[in-house]
Amino acid sequence: MKSMRGILAVVSCALATMQAWAAVEIADNPAYVQGATPVEGCAWETGMVSSAVSKSKQGIAVTGAPPSASTPQLSLEVTQLKVSPGAKKTEHVATVRGSVSHQGKLLATRDFQERESIANEKAGCNALRTVGTSIGENIGDWIAKTQFMECGDDCVGIHPDETIVIGVEALLAGPNAVNDTVRNDCRVSTAMVSKLVSTFNDEEPPPRAKLESRAIDIEKYPGRRLILRVNTVHAVGGGLFSGPKWMNSSGELWDGKSKVASFVFNTYATSGLTTCRAVNSMVSDSASSIADWLRNPSLDARLR
Repeated sequence: MKSMRGILAVVSCALATMQAWAAVEIADNPAYVQGATPVEGCAWETGMVSSAVSKSKQGIAVTGAPPSASTPQLSLEVTQLKVSPGAKKTEHVATVRGSVSHQGKLLATRDFQERESIANEKAGCNALRTVGTSIGENIGDWIAKTQFMECGDDCVGIHPDETIVIGVEALLAGPNAVNDTVRNDCRVSTAMVSKLVSTFNDEEPPPRAKLESRAIDIEKYPGRRLILRVNTVHAVGGGLFSGPKWMNSSGELWDGKSKVASFVFNTYATSGLTTCRAVNSMVSDSASSIADWLRNPSLDARLR
């Protein structure tokens, strides 16, 4: 089976107070959105839920009747179910959206997609059950590794379909964060943003919400925003002859008044015939890692 990573994750609505729940509750039958048609008689959804529960390390419990008002709820929606027969093989594709909410506030959401191509004579329910089991395991792993935040009175929940806004230049941590060559010749602040925007937006499958650069004071923007900082760049002139270069960057993802996620990233360059080529190499490395984090954001992440 070819497994595709979660398309988009928005991990938590963060305030100062954190609460770790024993488990989130899940309904035993996922819903289908308009346009996704169930395949009768396969019951692959049941296997998806059970594999999610077993993989979650007791992080998921099947919802009682009625659901508990004090416990976050994990809802599953099948947004795509496609069976495409070919000359020799049939491709089965399923996309499932998992959403965690508490007291009517959305805390987290993530899309999971799996596909299975199998010989026509073996296609059908067994292939769908394999797809469902794999998706369920990924959902359980996501829940097991995620600590959700308590969304208090000032928190309205996250807005995963809202564009993520970033300033046209990364903020510099201070006047000595970079030298004049890195600032003026290599243009590290604008290069970081433009590379990150293209890397994140051009990913396949496309992100649920785009990253958009705007010429604004990003720290005063009230909507969903990414505040990106270049904390330090060590890149002395002389290219290869001046030794290794390194860069430290950090960022915060905000949704309204809530800090949803944050990261710190260090990268190094030992190649590049010029200082700016070495800086560009570090910018590309940073953009790749930050884009991966932004697709599955978490608090206090130390990227690699």
